Amino acid sequence: MPELNWVGKDKVITHHLDVPYRVLERQYSFDETGQHSEDNGSENMIIHGDNLEALKALLPRYEGRIDCIYIDPPYNTGNEGWVYSDAVNDPRIKKWLGQVVGKESEDLSRHDKWLCMMYPRLRLLQRLLAPTGVIFISIDDNEAANLKLICDEVFGSACFVADIAVVSNLKGRSNAKYIATAHEHLMMYRGPDFVSNGVVMPDEYLKEYKLRDELGGYRLQGLRKRGAASRREDAPNLFYPFSYNPVSGELTADPVSTGADDITILPKFPDGSDGAWRWGRKTAQERINELEVKLVKGRNEYDVYQKEYLNRNGEERRPKPKSIWQGSEFSSEAGTLELKKIMGKGVFETPKSSALIEYCLSQVSKPDCLVLDSFAGSGTTAHAVLKANAVDGQNRSFILVELGDYADTVTAERVRRVIKGFKGTQTGEDRSVSARGGGTRFMS
Repeated sequence: MPELNWVGKDKVITHHLDVPYRVLERQYSFDETGQHSEDNGSENMIIHGDNLEALKALLPRYEGRIDCIYIDPPYNTGNEGWVYSDAVNDPRIKKWLGQVVGKESEDLSRHDKWLCMMYPRLRLLQRLLAPTGVIFISIDDNEAANLKLICDEVFGSACFVADIAVVSNLKGRSNAKYIATAHEHLMMYRGPDFVSNGVVMPDEYLKEYKLRDELGGYRLQGLRKRGAASRREDAPNLFYPFSYNPVSGELTADPVSTGADDITILPKFPDGSDGAWRWGRKTAQERINELEVKLVKGRNEYDVYQKEYLNRNGEERRPKPKSIWQGSEFSSEAGTLELKKIMGKGVFETPKSSALIEYCLSQVSKPDCLVLDSFAGSGTTAHAVLKANAVDGQNRSFILVELGDYADTVTAERVRRVIKGFKGTQTGEDRSVSARGGGTRFMS
């Protein structure tokens, strides 16, 4: 597998092993009743400090236990004017680079510095991620290619799920030189045993399930394979005949020959060449009641279709998310307005919207999952967790890590206000957003 090399990699590739273990100290707790000195025992934590040290401190208790990780690391644009410095020239990072990489760090490019900063942190995140867990990483074009390569190395290329395009600026950035950039990247990697929960069925999909039988609403999907590897030679075992009697309506995938009136149906392309079915013969026969035969208009021949039910075994179908996430709720503007409603003023530029993180959380199958964000910023991830709990009654918990001086005045303060409830959301609803299991401990 190709690996990315950069100046300083040899100094940081095993640095996560050298980071000393620290004991996190609780500074105070807070919940719906307010802030207090005694420990409320909440699973939720906001940690103020270097995320490298914090992640190492979490290992003894949380190694292999984090179900969902979301991080929004510095994009390394070189813009240092934000509250959340979007470069790697923070004095603390420069000091760390000098200690770990040595004098060589003085000659590093900004990309070398970013990679040196990210690599050991990703190593620790990989150790914290549960085998059934998933990690989402927001990034833009400045470091997207580099991030993909080091994540392939850390998590394994086989665990790469998708490079999702999130439309963060519906109009596109007009200050771009050639292309009005409208999206950011969301890298998604999984643990080896991750199973996606899918997403809630979009309204436009529901309209497709207009056919009904005794089992409920369904739509018809062609049983013949489409797209890549759909020819007979690609999957010879998926090329077999169905036998159909148009008078009785009986359909069988049994290889035994039937009556003279029966019609043989094979997986054929419109041009007459041989294709393949999506199901094997055994599955087709076991689920024969889910199949239907229709006469194809224009071809004057029969084809086999699967009844895809909206509800199967008592559970509503949850489709796979698409590789492009587009909607006003995912935009930077939505995140900015949302934070302004909570804090009363703009304290961050382009914060992520809680709806984006909620959409990530919805794909985690485990109820009451543990969520980690080691670049917490304004606390959007905690907000999303608390909102999701209020909606579905689950008891997800969160761990946030923030290095900035605003960890208390912005990150924790936002969480405090969400727990107490505030009027309005980014969608304009006039309701109180409350928390479930909303007690939190502030650590350092």
